[in-house]
Amino acid sequence: MSCLDALQSLLGATPSLPLPGLRRQTGEDVSLLRALFVARRWQEVSAAPGWSDAQRLAFLHAQEQMQRAHYERHYPQADFLVVIQQNQPVGRLCLWRADQSLRVVDIALLPAWQGRGMGSLVLEAVVALADRLATPCCLSVEPFSPARRLYTRLGFLPGEDQGAYLQMHRPALPRSAAMN
Repeated sequence: MSCLDALQSLLGATPSLPLPGLRRQTGEDVSLLRALFVARRWQEVSAAPGWSDAQRLAFLHAQEQMQRAHYERHYPQADFLVVIQQNQPVGRLCLWRADQSLRVVDIALLPAWQGRGMGSLVLEAVVALADRLATPCCLSVEPFSPARRLYTRLGFLPGEDQGAYLQMHRPALPRSAAMN
């Protein structure tokens, strides 16, 4: 069973409504990926003096393209997924299953869809998948990101501080505990 199939199954077992869906990312999702990147970084780039909004946007689009290339190069076997709500793409999840762990490479929702519990549902499904696989789950987060509260609530522990990012990991549950 692929990560996508397993996550879809786990999301379907969640009693909350409306449920987000997932599908594989395609070449037609570039505008979504750009919008997600711009939404995440617009505030910090807006602080750069002397740039027009058009220059800021062009810079962010170039940065998003480099990020996408980086992910594809360093995580070639990752599941690049799009989060769907009400039949429209609203976010992304990049999940990499390594030999010894499950890594959330990236998760993001468009601003209009944040704060509705959708990211929590997706991450709860990822954690449930890690539990089923009896493998640890890890991710990187900016040290002052509000998402850290969610990660902590889901059992992620702080690890190595790499300056711009803090590594967090959720230990593997023993296989017998994961089966319950």
